[in-house]
This record gives sequence, structure tokens and C-alpha cells, in this order.
Amino acid sequence: MALNNQHVYKKIIEILLILLPIALLFSNIVSEIIIFTLIVFYLSKQNFEIFFENLKNPIISLILIFWFYLILNFFINIDNNPSLLRSIFFIRFLLYVLAISFFINILNINLKKVFNWWLIIIIIVCLDLFFQFFTSSNFFGYDAINHGNIKRLGGFMDDELKISNLIFHIGTLVFSYFFSKTYLKNKKINYYILSFLILLICSIFITAERANFVTVVTFSFLFVLLISLENKKFFFKILIIFSILISVPIISNDNLSNRMINDLLKKTNLFKIENNKNYLNKDSHYFAHYSAAYQIFERNKMFGVGLKNFRNFCDDESLNSKINPIFQNKKCATHPHSFYFEILSEIGLFGLFLLLLLFVTLFYQVLKIYFKTKNYFLLLNSFIILVYFIPFLPRGSFFTNWNAIIFWTAFAILNANYNKLKSK
Repeated sequence: MALNNQHVYKKIIEILLILLPIALLFSNIVSEIIIFTLIVFYLSKQNFEIFFENLKNPIISLILIFWFYLILNFFINIDNNPSLLRSIFFIRFLLYVLAISFFINILNINLKKVFNWWLIIIIIVCLDLFFQFFTSSNFFGYDAINHGNIKRLGGFMDDELKISNLIFHIGTLVFSYFFSKTYLKNKKINYYILSFLILLICSIFITAERANFVTVVTFSFLFVLLISLENKKFFFKILIIFSILISVPIISNDNLSNRMINDLLKKTNLFKIENNKNYLNKDSHYFAHYSAAYQIFERNKMFGVGLKNFRNFCDDESLNSKINPIFQNKKCATHPHSFYFEILSEIGLFGLFLLLLLFVTLFYQVLKIYFKTKNYFLLLNSFIILVYFIPFLPRGSFFTNWNAIIFWTAFAILNANYNKLKSK
């Protein structure tokens, strides 16, 4: 009977994980309920002696320390009325990371089954985007969003133009898992798996979301660089494929190509240093956010102004002198659209130090295990996390539920794989 209950328990966990990307497409509340349910299942099965042993893991310890700091930061900034709920409930991501490791390594859920379903879900999401691209409506009848002389695509998320973030994180996780499974057995490239990566790149391209397009291209570059170190033939084959992919939109010279490639290349001029001018005073509304956030940080260097408080401090005319005049009335938003500037402005240098220490420790530990095991899933999964740190790319809030669930899912699977390989 106990074995039967264990089997049912595992099936429920697998179903919840399979449903997570679908929930992220349609409902923040449902995705939060799934995370909460997974944590409850984990805690109900957990031996608390083992639980506290897990906290000795340096990665887990640093997440815990970061959570304690968020609580402390709330009290430091209490006069600014920061978000207490955002501080307290950050603990769910630590528990989620522990839960995923437990489900994969102790409970031995069928991870391949989960990734098979995620593969199907992402393919359907991508096909829906192509349908919307060519017909201006997706499978559900949601219309593409007119944006100047181009159309922005939301697919199943309708007018919420952030679906490329989901495609990148879940899609590259799927790609990394299946590539490593085939490549570890046979050093020949599985071109079906490679085609899936190309599908991800093309799907993100047609959404007209430039930040995630840069992200997926950077991930692809790191992947090619990794494999080419031991497989020179592959390097030249993939170089030809990507050259064709890049040249087609450049040659077509349509409005989407101009936005995603030509205009993107022009925006590299934003990073030039101009004499007698503040570096963040640029012709860009994102740089207006960055400048406002950095100036808020300069006034509150160690501890920032508190979580969820950029929106309450950015509407200050005294910030305008270091912001491009064209964008002074657009300097405010719910968050500064940058991981670095959000952390600096809201929880200060101390918060940024703790987070960077966490991720530096993570990458150091991952590289140590990779050089011993040559596990490609581990390293490719770490690339997914690494490209999140590309400076100046517009991002969603690090603490917002939707973005955070996606990010910490990739992090949790990386941590689970790391623990599994380390135990061997």
C-alpha cells in the first residue's frame, strides 16, 4: 500500500511540473498555487534532519542568508514603507529549489517524462506564434499588437508581451536536457535537437522582443563554443547554419529585421562614453530608468530604498539633470528593467554583493563538477542562468512572481543536477 501511495505521490508531482509552463502562460495565480503545492508536498515528505543538512550546502546557505537580509532590509527601510510580503515570501524560492532537488534525486520522479511534455508545450507555443505572425491572430484569436511599423506577438499571452522569456528559459532547459542525453551517448550531433534550438531562436525573433533575442543568441553562441572545442566539424556546420539564419533577415530588409538586427546593432552606440556627459544620460527610455535607479542608489548606497520602492522614488524632478530631456517624463516604471539597477536601488550594495556571491559560488561549484563529469546538461543549464547577467539588457523585475518562477525553475533544476553529480 505504501508503495502505491508513493507512486501516486510521484505522479502528482510530475503532473504539477508538466502543468507549470501552461500555468505561466495563462495564470500567475495558478502558477503560484503549483509552486505552493510542490513546497507543501516536499515539506510533508521531508526528514527535517536531512532538511537542515541541506542548508549546509553553500548555495542553499547563501540563498537563506539573502532571504534574512531581505527581512533585515525591510526594517532598515521601514520608514520608506517597502514590501513586507515580497521580503517574507522570497523564502518560497529557497524551498522550491530544495523541493525540486528532493523530487529529482530522492523521489526519482520521471524527469524525462516532464521534459517530453515541456518539449511538446514549447513547440505548440512556437507554432502558435508563427500562426499569429502570418495571420495576425493566434489559435485563440488573440491579435498581434501593432507597434509602429511592426507587429509585436504575445501568442497565448495575448497583449502581455513577455512570452519570449518563457520560450527561452523552458525551451533552452528542454534543449539542454535532450542534447546532453544524446551527445553523451554518441558524439554525433543530433540535428533534430539542434533544429529545436533554431526553432526557439526564430520564434523569439518574430515576437520582436529584442532582449530575449540577444539572450538566446548569446546562449547559442556559448553552446557552439563549448561543442566546437572538441568537435571542429560541428563548428563549421553550425557556423553555416547560423550565417544563413542571420543573413536572411538582413537581406530581406523588412521592418522586423530592421528592428531586431539593424536597429539593435545601432543601439551599441549607447554604450560609448561621451565627454562631459553623464554615462547613463542616453537617448533611450530604458537608460532613463537606469539613470533614475542609479541616482536613487547613490543616495542610499548600502541598503537601497527597500523592495518594490523604485516606483515610489523615481518620480523626482531632482533626478532629471542626469536623464536625457526627451525621456525625463518616462524615467518612472514599476521597476528599472534591469537586474543590477533594481538590486542597487532597492536593496543596495550589500544586497548586490550577496546575490553576486551566490551566483559566483554557484558557477564555481558547477565548473568544478563539470570538469570532473563532463556533464553537458549541467553546463548548458548554467549558461541559461549566466546569460541573465548580461548588463543593460531590459529585464522584468527579479522579484516579480512570473519572472521569478521561471528563473528559479531553471536554477532549481541546475541545483538538483549539481547535487546528483556531486553525490556520485
